[in-house]
Amino acid sequence: MNFEPQKFFIGLLDFFSILLPGMFVTYLGMELIAKLPDSAILFPAVRETGWAVFLFISYFSGHFVFLIGSILDDLVYGRLRSATDWGQVAELARGNDLGGMRLRALAKWKFLFGKNADATIIQAERIKARSLLWLADGNIINTFQWCKARLALEDPDGLALVQRFEADSKFFRSFVVALLIFAAIYLIYAIVAALFGWGGSWWVRVPICAILAVLALWRYVEQRFKSTQQAYWLIIAKEGLKGLPASPSTPVRPDGLTHAGGVVIKNGASGVRYLLIQAARNPDEWVLPKGHIEAGERPEVTAVREVREETGLWAKVRENIGDWTFESSDNRSRVRFFLMEALEEARPEETRAKNWFDLDTAVSKATFESSRELLKKADACRSGPSQKRTPS
Repeated sequence: MNFEPQKFFIGLLDFFSILLPGMFVTYLGMELIAKLPDSAILFPAVRETGWAVFLFISYFSGHFVFLIGSILDDLVYGRLRSATDWGQVAELARGNDLGGMRLRALAKWKFLFGKNADATIIQAERIKARSLLWLADGNIINTFQWCKARLALEDPDGLALVQRFEADSKFFRSFVVALLIFAAIYLIYAIVAALFGWGGSWWVRVPICAILAVLALWRYVEQRFKSTQQAYWLIIAKEGLKGLPASPSTPVRPDGLTHAGGVVIKNGASGVRYLLIQAARNPDEWVLPKGHIEAGERPEVTAVREVREETGLWAKVRENIGDWTFESSDNRSRVRFFLMEALEEARPEETRAKNWFDLDTAVSKATFESSRELLKKADACRSGPSQKRTPS
């Protein structure tokens, strides 16, 4: 049997993400019990606990700390990751609102995710989409888990590197929970000690635990992010080594869709207004924002992304208003349009004029008959009873 130090290290660190925080909780818990008046009567074995019992309690409590810590994946890391620009596109595509401005600013902090945190996941998602084209739904597995599964089949050493970062993140995640638990316990002890005159330096321990918890949380997020980035980098590099074109053509979707766009509305003092933008090729034409569906994208995501790129608007999807086919002498495109609600304005990537109009003016301004029909249909959907959006 061959000994593999790297895999042993990963397994050991993953084990210690349970045992070591458990030992920390057990030791401090025993200290707290020992400080209680008459602790020797209530818990006679506290000072005489053997190592076997201590390790058992540590392992047992460590599992609960680890279980509670797993909540941080969604509560903290998930929320921060969804606050990046690409994360916000996905949230708006689901019909959710924008995240808070402070949370989005934190997600862009260079000491957390950096300035271009989304580039790797976007590329990895497109590689996954091309690989899983034959499946009816390529979204049955998330991109990070797919990257790890592929590395397990093709590059075990690369997977071990990813798992090392994962193990580090779990280690600090458990310590966040342990430190927060004892910050709360020390606070309660400080209050009780003040009321009954027990004395002790309980107040000092509360801010120490809180500060250490914040630092451990920062380290957890950083290591968790590095584990996903490492997986994406490895998969992107493996694709690059194949010598494929830098921008391979997007695979044909089973539903035949090629583009997606939105009829964007906003509510104001003067009523509902509809957005029109200048066409890219002809500034005299007024059209609805739309764009090409990239590999692996859901049409809702494309609509949010294209509206953001062409107009600078963050807009959420409210309803699917249908698929439309456009034909020209050299091209045929099938476009899915959504009724979308403008939420916030930022700097657009394109320099195309845009304007808001009431329905009648928007219909008269729109250059193409299809745009006029879409505006009327969007207004009917907006005014009518709430309908369920058609899945992409």
